[in-house]
Amino acid sequence: MKMKKNRNLRSVALVAVGVFLGRGAHADTTLNFDCTPTSSNGSILADCIPPQINNPNSPPGITNYGNFAAASSPGIAVSGFGTPNIGLTWGSDNYPTTRWEYYNRSNGSVWGTGGSGAVQLQDTLVGTTEELTFTPNNPGASVEIESFNFFGYYNSTERFTYNVRVVSGINVLSSQTVSYLSDGTKNHPVNINYTGAPGQTLKLQLRRVASTLGVGEIEGNEYDNAVDDIAFAQTPLNTVFPAGPQVVSVTPADETTGLAATAAPPYAATIADGANTLVTASVKLKLDGNLVSPLPTVTPLGGGQTSVTDTPTGIGLLTSGSHVYTLTYTDNLGGTYTNEVVFSTIYATLPTAYAIPPGAGVTRGFTWRTVSADSQVGNSVTNTSLASTIARAVAQLNGTLINPDTGLPYTNEATPGPNADGSTNIDTVINFADNDSPSAGYEGVFTNDVGFPDLDFLTGPYNWFSGEGRLYLDLPAGYYRFGVNSDDGFEVNALPPQGVSGSPIVLGLFDNGRGQANTLFDFLVQTSGLYPFQLIYFQSSQSAECEFFSVTNLTTAVYSPDTNIVTQGGAILINDTNYSTAIKSFRVLKPLITSIVKSGPNVVINWAYGLPPYQVQVSSDLSNPLGWSNFGGATGSTTATIPIVPGNRFIRVFGQ
Repeated sequence: MKMKKNRNLRSVALVAVGVFLGRGAHADTTLNFDCTPTSSNGSILADCIPPQINNPNSPPGITNYGNFAAASSPGIAVSGFGTPNIGLTWGSDNYPTTRWEYYNRSNGSVWGTGGSGAVQLQDTLVGTTEELTFTPNNPGASVEIESFNFFGYYNSTERFTYNVRVVSGINVLSSQTVSYLSDGTKNHPVNINYTGAPGQTLKLQLRRVASTLGVGEIEGNEYDNAVDDIAFAQTPLNTVFPAGPQVVSVTPADETTGLAATAAPPYAATIADGANTLVTASVKLKLDGNLVSPLPTVTPLGGGQTSVTDTPTGIGLLTSGSHVYTLTYTDNLGGTYTNEVVFSTIYATLPTAYAIPPGAGVTRGFTWRTVSADSQVGNSVTNTSLASTIARAVAQLNGTLINPDTGLPYTNEATPGPNADGSTNIDTVINFADNDSPSAGYEGVFTNDVGFPDLDFLTGPYNWFSGEGRLYLDLPAGYYRFGVNSDDGFEVNALPPQGVSGSPIVLGLFDNGRGQANTLFDFLVQTSGLYPFQLIYFQSSQSAECEFFSVTNLTTAVYSPDTNIVTQGGAILINDTNYSTAIKSFRVLKPLITSIVKSGPNVVINWAYGLPPYQVQVSSDLSNPLGWSNFGGATGSTTATIPIVPGNRFIRVFGQ
């Protein structure tokens, strides 16, 4: 029979290292999430909810579902002897609201009829990952991940694209990119058919990536997609192994992101005995393949449980990227077990060329520029909203964002500031909000909010505006963690100084709409100096706020994009003069000579920064502080041509 090609499934690129077995007539388990309720009130019914800690619509979502399946049960179809030695862990990349959620509705709805169900990919924004981990509980058993179906449950123009991977630790074993158009069906199969080694834990990762959109298509909403019919198997066939000792809890949690790189994170695990028991002397712990020092402390806890703890020393600064703790141990029958925990320390390194010499700051503060299209959006058929993206913010700030009603750029409704670029000088901190704030009188982490510059706070609240802050941050060499609490999105960039080639370096980003929430980001400064920074912010609709801060205690300030950090917990606004540990920000610098070029009998100097009028001075003897003399008069230019004379000649420039 010829199989009809699915017109909505784009071409798949497959890269793999390992064993691939085609799905044949052998024992397996399929999670179809189907359950016929005993009542028919159209809700998510208690007798069809899989085992979990909380309500399926609240964190942590599904838990303990599909574990060690040896017989069929509601929502779980077992063929043959099933997967009695395979445990499942339903997780994500630890973004707070990304999780798996079970749905089963008897009234049909988008989930079908007759008790059919599926598992929603809850809050899968582009850049987030859903993860399903398959763990053999005996080193003799292998897991085969076979297939599943994507289920975009609305017939719409939404396109979803995922990088579907099978991973073991930090090793990618199989990878394919799947893109499909939502059509209200689950007819979007993904075949994997990867079998791990005996005892090997496999992770199925669904990594949401940006789609290439066709005409009329939109990027799928983060709540409008699901998965159904997850099929997996166990080998060898018809062999049930006794359960061995298993890791039942571990810190850091697997796939934890954004840990500080200044030291290896403390490790703690609990191992629970099964029918086979732990040999405590066999326990070993490695970090990135190297045995840790000191050796782990192994402590019997009673009741068949054992703790393993360690705080590795002598590691130094971890590299930016993924790292893995590997715990190995044996049982009383000689079976060897491996548990791997992947965590990431993600940071950028600022180039030394981006440093302006220390001491160049003159006037504290920053500049801020606001561009608004508040009354021009939402008042017509064609012009109902703007994209909640950094790209929109940049176009709006550049004056190139087109109003579809007129075919011309939007008119700026903000009041331009006094500076030549329309910006306003601010001497304090970035702690802005509109007047649509909570009853507590502020929004975000910090109190004492002020209105966004160049917008009338009393007339607001405002929608559909963007802002740009320019700051020069005084940063001694070291490792830093910064954060932005925003409603909606933002981008923080490190910029090359004037006269230095280079591109903006994105340090922190949230490229979507959201209610007030934190995003933290780390970076390394190799050379002390002042560094040019840019903060781009955009507001779509409803409340608006933006705060820019540093984290002063990397040990206690645990990374969580949606967890507020109050000042007492180690977060301080940039340029907050109430704290000696606040990062200083400057808006005016001393003039900085950027080039000196010989031109015939002269040298041509160019400079940046400072404020006019400028004064060029020359001297032939640096040891004489009174030997400087003016060359020419005060000027508004940033260039000067100076004759070459015999002997030494030193040049400097003053500004306001």
